[in-house]
Amino acid sequence: MDNQYRLIKYHQKKLNESENREVEKWLAESESNEKEYEQYVSLWLAAKQSKVLHNLNMDHDWNLILRIANGKPKLLNKAITYALRIAAILVIAFGVYWFSDYTIFKPEYQYVKNEWKNKVKTITLDDGSTVSLNYMASLHYPKHFSRKERKIKLQGNAFFNVARNEAKPFRVETPISMVQVLGTSFDVDASVNKSMVTVTSGKVKVSNKADQNSFVELLPNEQAIQNGNSLQKNTVSAQNFIGWKTGKYLFKNESLLQVMTLLERRFHFSFHFADRELKLRELTAEFNGENLNDIIEIIQLSCQVRINLESNNLTISKNE
Repeated sequence: MDNQYRLIKYHQKKLNESENREVEKWLAESESNEKEYEQYVSLWLAAKQSKVLHNLNMDHDWNLILRIANGKPKLLNKAITYALRIAAILVIAFGVYWFSDYTIFKPEYQYVKNEWKNKVKTITLDDGSTVSLNYMASLHYPKHFSRKERKIKLQGNAFFNVARNEAKPFRVETPISMVQVLGTSFDVDASVNKSMVTVTSGKVKVSNKADQNSFVELLPNEQAIQNGNSLQKNTVSAQNFIGWKTGKYLFKNESLLQVMTLLERRFHFSFHFADRELKLRELTAEFNGENLNDIIEIIQLSCQVRINLESNNLTISKNE
């Protein structure tokens, strides 16, 4: 928005109803607009709360502050001392300040991807929360969280154990979903077109990123699946959906298709059924850290099937 002065007036609740609607419409258009608004408000408050500028004049001082923050120090000689005082205020308020071109330092972001096929990669975040990344999962996160929220971006499969902080919500952004919590543990499996969130403890809110009014709230052993714009909620055994990390599974009359889908997340094979009927065969078994060959032996005996593993491709056929 070109008129930053109006954003500050909006923050101070000094706009009329029509002007309020205009600003709120602009804020709702994009996340970048919200960030721009927060930046100007933070800048204004930092200056206003200082002793040097305790009697700010909105029309005069705001323009001066903007010129400094935007790298346009077109000031008269008599204003130089005043400008340096404002810069000093911003150093204290924001921690780091670039005096050379008067730009506020942006948060430093980290990017990590787990390329270890047979090993989970665990990251400890600034607040003490941990993220365990499955094979080929990637995480984009700030080195230090902001004062208002903890927000990261994920693509792939990861397990979160979030440190509780009611004053600062924790948000996970995937290509199509937004996951919000205070303090809990949950699994996220996110691709470009599909997102699956499974809760092991606490409470989680899952929203369609394209429509924040479309959401579900999850408790332990509940799961949200978003496929395109469709969002549905299921009851599941959460233990099985984090088996890729723990090695523990407890299958009770589970279809062979679901068993293979869950094991695929741990052992990273591809599979297909030689006969569609085999997908419906059921397995009741418990696993705790067994290797893939041992698990295959048990499935073959329990489900009366033949499983051939070749070059990481698994074929399930009838045991004839």
